[in-house]
Amino acid sequence: MSLEQAKGMNDHVTRLAKQVGLVYNFDTSIVANSFNAHRFTHFAKQFGKQNEAEELLFRSYFTDGKNIDDYPTLIQLGAKVGLDTTALKNALENGSYTDDVKADIYEARRVGVHGVPFFVFNRKHAVSGAQESRTFLVTLEKAFDEWRYANPETKPEANIFTLA
Repeated sequence: MSLEQAKGMNDHVTRLAKQVGLVYNFDTSIVANSFNAHRFTHFAKQFGKQNEAEELLFRSYFTDGKNIDDYPTLIQLGAKVGLDTTALKNALENGSYTDDVKADIYEARRVGVHGVPFFVFNRKHAVSGAQESRTFLVTLEKAFDEWRYANPETKPEANIFTLA
């Protein structure tokens, strides 16, 4: 992809993000390996803080221009979501959650993920890249209809929002 194509793609994603109230500053984003950030989210998950940690990581990367591969940055983010920073520092330094992240990567490759963002619904239907909300709605409806057909006795509210 040429530099102009990449800029065009970033501009497109920035416009889509703005439509839903997000601010993306790709010009100040620090390109970094996200492996440690994923380890950080696994650490946060054990304390019920994974969603908060992920949201803060996204804002830190896309809006604030933070290096999400940097231990001090991750520890600072952990403090913001109420994590024990000493335990987080130890986990990062001793390689904790490496196997969990590798398992996530394996699973992603198994279902066909080759880039981000990439969303898989009901382990069958995928949406790749930044798409219009209508694309997500159609995919979610299809996945839900199939789930409901396969699980006629299960009430949707019992399982539909369970995170793996």
